[in-house]
Amino acid sequence: MACGARHHAAVVITEPQQAEDIIAGGKADFVALARAMLYDPRWGWHAAAALGAAVDAPPPHWRAPPHEHKALFGETVFGAR
Repeated sequence: MACGARHHAAVVITEPQQAEDIIAGGKADFVALARAMLYDPRWGWHAAAALGAAVDAPPPHWRAPPHEHKALFGETVFGAR
């Protein structure tokens, strides 16, 4: 917009690809994910996995990646040795 105002998507976004299409298509500057995040607090992690990305998670989370997305946290090493 010529005045520099930001636009956000105020639709019910439930799928990662839906959010990606809105941003990539220039339809909005950001998407609001309140309902999705309330339903699934790890929606961001699941979205990253669905879109083929990795998450820069803090070390305490490395021990428990989502079962279906073992490589979500990238090349992390944990354990006693």
